[in-house]
Amino acid sequence: MGIFGGTKTSTSKRFLNTLSEGEEIEAVYRLVVDEICFTNKRIIFFDKTILSTKKGKVSIPYKHIHSFVIEDEGIFDRDIEVKLLTGPGEFTLKFSKGADLAEVEKLLTYYTC
Repeated sequence: MGIFGGTKTSTSKRFLNTLSEGEEIEAVYRLVVDEICFTNKRIIFFDKTILSTKKGKVSIPYKHIHSFVIEDEGIFDRDIEVKLLTGPGEFTLKFSKGADLAEVEKLLTYYTC
């Protein structure tokens, strides 16, 4: 378990076979469509749109994240989004309701700053 105390749930098992030597899972969160895994070296998630049958694994080393934006749920918009800005583009991640955004922000700040 990593320094942030993210609980390894039974669903984190799918990420274990993708870890490199010395890499540890910090936290796993539910997204609207899938899950996201924060390790001590990178972020791993599966890019799948709701209407698509294709799913791709995305791995972003923290050193490639230039900045991030956290958008909390609003009055009319119930989505909790985190936007990761990288050299080649932007990734928008929609977290499930009730996600601990403070913990997500701590993880991102710790590894990207």
